Amino acid sequence: MKLIRIILHMLRGMWTLKRLEARNDARLARRKVQLWHRKALHLFGLERILVGDIPKGPCLIVSNHLSWIDILVIGSLMNVRFLSKAEVSSWPIVGKLAKGAGTLFVHRGDRRSAEIALQDIEVALRQGDQVVVFPEGTSTRGPMPIKFRSRLIEAARRAGVPIIPMALSYHGPGKSFASYAGDDDFVSHMTRLSEAPFIRGRVAVGSAIEPTEPAAVIARQAQLNVESMLEMVVCEEREIQSVGSVADLATTAN
Repeated sequence: MKLIRIILHMLRGMWTLKRLEARNDARLARRKVQLWHRKALHLFGLERILVGDIPKGPCLIVSNHLSWIDILVIGSLMNVRFLSKAEVSSWPIVGKLAKGAGTLFVHRGDRRSAEIALQDIEVALRQGDQVVVFPEGTSTRGPMPIKFRSRLIEAARRAGVPIIPMALSYHGPGKSFASYAGDDDFVSHMTRLSEAPFIRGRVAVGSAIEPTEPAAVIARQAQLNVESMLEMVVCEEREIQSVGSVADLATTAN
């Protein structure tokens, strides 16, 4: 039943965006999409918490990438545009929603497509948008990110806007359901997610990095910032697990 409600919500989102096309108001469309993201999280039974302040003004947000639901979590908090792999545009329902929300697309491994995406991001930033990219180039099972690629960060340097590091993590009894990587396919993962126990997404926002250094230096600095924010979460979870293990031993002993 939950999955049916989620699918109906997706269809309503497509219908809403179709109606908004005639108004030719991209910012209104993205605001509607932000509200759609919030409703989608509610239907999935996902919560999210924000650590830090939402950035103001145009900026390039660079985040680690764990799942397609990263977009729901970030998009529910901020009125942003995303850069996504081109395959997403062909996903059922979600592809059309992404296009209607102003998502930018890139073909992974295609240098010409990457250059076009770089130009598109620069234009969006100069127009005053906030753009989210996942510089790992793929989703991982975490918790720590793999190497951040620097190519797309050049768009922020060209546009003269700050780079904002962001760290994503998932918690709760259903956190293992959140990850979307490897051979996962969207429909199967969405079905499993709809049946998952409680999940909370955590979004931590780091300090702005000015676009004055080479892109490779900024990418490394951003990754270190993200790793630092995630390390705090990993340490907290280890402490909780340790306390839980001690409590279990004490209960057993009694």
